[in-house]
Amino acid sequence: MTPLRLYDLVFLIPMALVGIIAMGAVPVTARFLRISCRAAGALLGAAVAILLLEALPLLI
Repeated sequence: MTPLRLYDLVFLIPMALVGIIAMGAVPVTARFLRISCRAAGALLGAAVAILLLEALPLLI
């Protein structure tokens, strides 16, 4: 497992933003639930980015 470097944030931050936008598009009425969906989307996007960053060297 390679350690995360500063330049990995170039990929990590946009993936978290995509998760926020995707999960923020879920139509809910409660404000707390909308914020929770956005937070879960950010975590999910960051997790996918970390998985891709860790799997990419194995594919090359």
